[in-house]
Amino acid sequence: MSLFTSFNSGVSGLKASQAGMNTAAHNLANTKTTGYTRQQNILRDTYYSNIKVTSHGTQQIGYGTTVAQVRQIRDIFLDKEYRLEVSRGSFYDRQLTTSQEIEDILGELEGVEFQNSLQDIWDSLQTISTDPQSVVNRELFLSNAESFIKNAKDVYQTLVDYQVNLNKEITAQVDKINSIGEQILDLNKRIREAEASGLENANDYRDARNQLLDELAEYTYYTYNEDHNGNVRVFIGNAPLVNDARSYHMGVERIKQEEYNDATQQYEVKSVSEMYNVTWLDNGYSDVYDMETAYSAVRKTDTGSLLGILTARGNEIANYKDIPVQPVKSDYIDDAGKFDETSYLLACNDFKEKLEKYNNTTGNSILTQIQAQFDQLIHGLVTMVNDAFCPNISQDLTGISGVDANGNAVNLQDGKYKILDVVNCAVGTDDDMTIGTEVFSRKATDRYRVITIDAQVYGKDEEGNQIPLAQEITNADGSKSYKLYVYNEEDEEDANTLYTLLNLEVNPDVIEDYALLPVKLNPELGETGGYNTKVFEDILSEWNEKFAALDPNNETTYTYAEYYRSMVTALGAKGKTWQSMVDNQQKLTESVEDKRQQVMGVSSEEEMVDLLKYQHAYNAASRYISVIDAMLEHLIERLG
Repeated sequence: MSLFTSFNSGVSGLKASQAGMNTAAHNLANTKTTGYTRQQNILRDTYYSNIKVTSHGTQQIGYGTTVAQVRQIRDIFLDKEYRLEVSRGSFYDRQLTTSQEIEDILGELEGVEFQNSLQDIWDSLQTISTDPQSVVNRELFLSNAESFIKNAKDVYQTLVDYQVNLNKEITAQVDKINSIGEQILDLNKRIREAEASGLENANDYRDARNQLLDELAEYTYYTYNEDHNGNVRVFIGNAPLVNDARSYHMGVERIKQEEYNDATQQYEVKSVSEMYNVTWLDNGYSDVYDMETAYSAVRKTDTGSLLGILTARGNEIANYKDIPVQPVKSDYIDDAGKFDETSYLLACNDFKEKLEKYNNTTGNSILTQIQAQFDQLIHGLVTMVNDAFCPNISQDLTGISGVDANGNAVNLQDGKYKILDVVNCAVGTDDDMTIGTEVFSRKATDRYRVITIDAQVYGKDEEGNQIPLAQEITNADGSKSYKLYVYNEEDEEDANTLYTLLNLEVNPDVIEDYALLPVKLNPELGETGGYNTKVFEDILSEWNEKFAALDPNNETTYTYAEYYRSMVTALGAKGKTWQSMVDNQQKLTESVEDKRQQVMGVSSEEEMVDLLKYQHAYNAASRYISVIDAMLEHLIERLG
């Protein structure tokens, strides 16, 4: 090995040591820089020259050292764990925020404001039950009924408005995700170009890209991988957000309700909601998230604030029909006492299917769950009150024909119908002793379809006694006609027929004329002029009866007062659970971040040690060169 070759080895040592000091200084300068990853020089031998090859081995001369790579010190497993925990924390934070908003809408944590409306209508019912003849009492009852409906509708409409207003947050987060995707694509290009020569790593660009990946985790869960060219590919579900060549974009569109048309054998749009759904615009995929399946930690679908908003909001405006009701055996026993087991089992299977759908949709969203529960409370109460004033009985009317209020011919062929019990119902205090006037009405659907028939028809009551089914009317000419009050059943396919909050009002006929409120005894009972206190006794009695379950997964039922309190309590309990989960996720995230920083973070002490190490190495290389220089000088000057 010549002395000039030794010079080269010494110079390479100087360069390697200088590079090491530069890297250590760079690390120290970025100690407080957010997202910075500690860098480390990897040294390797330059190359060797073979001098002699023998049976014992090869004799070689080395030509020094060089910096093979300035690498980042990161743990990809900790990165993935950190991003998962951040994503999960942001999801549950959205559930918590939404539950807190709902608590504010309902009033206080204990639901004081709306609870007062319930109490007021209860108090007025007790008052009118003691003296139904008093116009003041009737006026108070109807006034409280109006306040009750108004307050209930205000609560429900505010929930709906909050649902729709989440569109702004959804749009903002979609735009942010699209922007992050574009920035990652741009950094991919910069990294690819900077590292194409293989001489350096684009560490600063990689830091910027990793920061974007950390930020993206707050909005949505994703998977990613890096190819040999330095490109990071990002996938949300199976759909690409960023690949080698481009970034793809999400968009928002109004949610469409579709139904299958047997005639055209195609799905057709039934209605368009005001709420937004998130879809892919340009990668061949449709919906970004599956909103028909309940979120799950196992499937990692409890992740990301965007999915958190969509989950908390739900995909529809819910009502009481979205809560499946478990079939009761007694409802499948006919008049002869025979149990229809086949129908009961079919109903049970139908309930299981609806329950599964509920758990995946309505029950999976805190907003739609509260909407459905609240609407179920109002529906139960108003139908209970209406049924007391206008009791129905079920009778077989097959073959009955007549004319409706519009003069159209009617022929009843569907077997059993619910009709007004014209014998036992209360009547109004007006001169006509009007019957069938409900307190709470549907805006677009009358309670009864009144059919005029030529002759009286009879049925049987629960004791088997014959009873008239139609109201007898004496016409001006002295002739008789009969009115059959056929109840307009609720049809879940037609929202106008439902006693649901978006469709409810206090009967405007009763508000205009209090005399129409059925409070007097029916002349058919043989009493004239008396007041029917049984109506109010029945209402007050039913008020304290258990009428419905909050959750179809739980058979526990509640009275009207208990129901609302339990609903608010359950909401508060969920909020506490989510608060605990958010707190735990924050601690877990901080723990993982601490581990990440132990690997990727800059330690001033360690970098000072490295700085001194490379300084000593630099000094050693310098002294080595000085020795070689002295040897050359001696050879040249002394030995000539």
